[in-house]
Amino acid sequence: MEGCCSVAVSLELSRLFPTLLQLSTKEVVAIWDAVSEYILGQLKLDKGVLLTGLGTFAMVQERFHGAEEVYMARRPVFQLDSDALCLQELAFPTVVIPDDVKIKPLNYRWLSQATSFPRHVVEDCVQETVLLYSFQLRKRQRLAFTFKDIGVLSCRDDVLCMRFYYECVTGLESKASRIALLHTRLWMPGAAVSDGATTTRGMQAAPDHAFPK
Repeated sequence: MEGCCSVAVSLELSRLFPTLLQLSTKEVVAIWDAVSEYILGQLKLDKGVLLTGLGTFAMVQERFHGAEEVYMARRPVFQLDSDALCLQELAFPTVVIPDDVKIKPLNYRWLSQATSFPRHVVEDCVQETVLLYSFQLRKRQRLAFTFKDIGVLSCRDDVLCMRFYYECVTGLESKASRIALLHTRLWMPGAAVSDGATTTRGMQAAPDHAFPK
């Protein structure tokens, strides 16, 4: 079941996650649900969104040759920021986003208005979550990160990539949805997650002494 994953943070690392240590599970999930809503809205406008430290969401239009005709289809893609995540032990697919795709960073002003949280709280929550997620990946904790109504960033067989929901792909490309689906990595309902990890819609930091040893 999707929820917010609580991660024990040592006293030494707690200074890196001051906002996550203060926010509740419900608040973290609300912020990340707003992030997903904003990204999906931009994809519908054929615009890309940079999630600093994690990767870039975008829409690409591609030409596919059938037996008798050529098809044009739009589909969502996610380009992982492998350099920022420092994923030496994980493989990831190569995703190329055309230069003509307009890409902008998250609009924290919009997110602040959507969640009723101060802008600095939203921005710190997002940045600290990305940092905490990268820490978990380096520790070989294969958590699957869910973007509501978009898809799941998950690791299978040491390959980390975004798998989009069927409804997301068909919602973004209604005319050539079958072609788009055939060329998109899809998250299948009930799909197993590596190492038995559950999917999470956010990450909450907590002092390590708050967890039983």
